[in-house]
Amino acid sequence: MSSALPVLALALTAILLTAVAPRILASARWLRRTPAATLALWQVVGAAGVLSALMTAPAAAIALATDGGTIPTIFNETTRVSLALVVATVMSGGMLLMLLFSAHQIGRDLRADRRAQRHVVDVVASQVDGQVRVIDHPGRSAYCLPGLRPRVVLTTGAVDALNEEELEAVIAHEHAHTGARHDLMLEFFTVLHRTVPRPLRSTAALREVRLLIELLADRHAARRVGPQPLGSALALMAGSRHPSAALGSGSNTEDLIARVQALPDHGRTHPSTLPLVLLTAVVGLTPWALLVWAFWA
Repeated sequence: MSSALPVLALALTAILLTAVAPRILASARWLRRTPAATLALWQVVGAAGVLSALMTAPAAAIALATDGGTIPTIFNETTRVSLALVVATVMSGGMLLMLLFSAHQIGRDLRADRRAQRHVVDVVASQVDGQVRVIDHPGRSAYCLPGLRPRVVLTTGAVDALNEEELEAVIAHEHAHTGARHDLMLEFFTVLHRTVPRPLRSTAALREVRLLIELLADRHAARRVGPQPLGSALALMAGSRHPSAALGSGSNTEDLIARVQALPDHGRTHPSTLPLVLLTAVVGLTPWALLVWAFWA
């Protein structure tokens, strides 16, 4: 049975990292103090969970082919059809199909929506300054349309409501999104979220990732302009709306409170950063270590 242990370990790791870990991370609010390190951990946890599921079938095949392997069989010893191999293949194959389907569907829809939005913005914009477009609308709104040809969009209502420093903070926040391609990060998490079977998905985890991405952009803006103008801009832009395919500055009340509370942390490095980096490395290496174990078991 020892040759089956790596297979079981990979399957258990996949379940823990895709179903359990996101719920634990989403409830650990103190991780918001280090959005960059926390997002790196989130990404590695998600990738390692999917990778563990994809590696389960190869690990079972390796274990089955190992001399002296004692994995239980479905029929008899002559069939060489392993129960573990069948289950692992279904698990890995199902995860791969869902991953490819989710990536194709989400990527296609997002890029089509953003192309359409960029076209509309370019047509109706009353002012153009590099990537920045200002459109005539009394409501307060600021958002970006990321991609190879990004746009930062402001309404005249937002421009009129914000002073110079606050406006600079909002623009810096949106430029942080487009410059660091936070949209790809969010797309990655969304694909992983859709890949996980529906009963195991955590909506709270996806919401937390969205908040962390906003906190990461806030950190860039606070370091450029200062926390006070950013805090004022956040309050003035609270509740603003933007297209679903865009990344925007508006927040609901709960997220706004979290972003304001995080303002003092944007100017310093938190002591938990190094432990988080080490944990990220351990999680990322775990599926590969288990696959090596399967080969040598």
